[in-house]
Amino acid sequence: MQRLAGKRIIVTGAAQGLGRAFTLHLVEQGARVLALDAQQSPLAALAATSPSITPICADVSSEEFAGEAARRAQTLWGGLDGLVNNAAIVGGLTRAPIDQIPAAEFDRVMQVNVKGAWLMARAAHGVMRDAGGGSIINLSSEVAYSGSRNLSHYVTSKAAIIGLTRALAREFGSECIRVNALAPGYTDTEGARHLADPSSYDVSQTPLGRVGQPTDLLGALIFLLSDESAFVSGQVLLVNGGRVLQ
Repeated sequence: MQRLAGKRIIVTGAAQGLGRAFTLHLVEQGARVLALDAQQSPLAALAATSPSITPICADVSSEEFAGEAARRAQTLWGGLDGLVNNAAIVGGLTRAPIDQIPAAEFDRVMQVNVKGAWLMARAAHGVMRDAGGGSIINLSSEVAYSGSRNLSHYVTSKAAIIGLTRALAREFGSECIRVNALAPGYTDTEGARHLADPSSYDVSQTPLGRVGQPTDLLGALIFLLSDESAFVSGQVLLVNGGRVLQ
């Protein structure tokens, strides 16, 4: 049974890594997906896999693009049921003590990872409200709880996502819009490989004894987007093999 049959969903950062896995699985579960990404070639390759995927090449930190995505959902589908705020800068970050991280890099991480999620939620809110409600999922990270040396900008951005999730759950709840966060542990994606080699990642502190894969998040994603989680809001679901406990 397709658990998201007929659902209309926006996924940001959709072209690679977790975003690509999310988009493909949402389509398998019966959803129509508006796929946003700043990288045109991988986005086009993703869109070619299914007529249920509509691509938009966009920078989520732009207020103009965020608004255009919400308007496109309204034009295409007459409404919106879900938003997955997955877009984030991971690869290419300076991994260094705080006094060696360029302030401009900190600003860019916050613009994409935090402001981008804020703008997309703001833009989607009205369309989702008029459709009778829906579900927003923001991607945080295990490091928001554990911290991580020499990544103060990235860790700060992922902790901010948890605050945003809780604030919007309070703000949107009366309109039947649920807002939750997924917080993956280290997951083997293109972006994560820039931070650590999965083959040498120390899993001795992970009770399940392995590195996460994108497929490990799909069940949680579908649960939070589906009507099965109709009374779940403001929560952070850690998907990390038990490495960090909440």
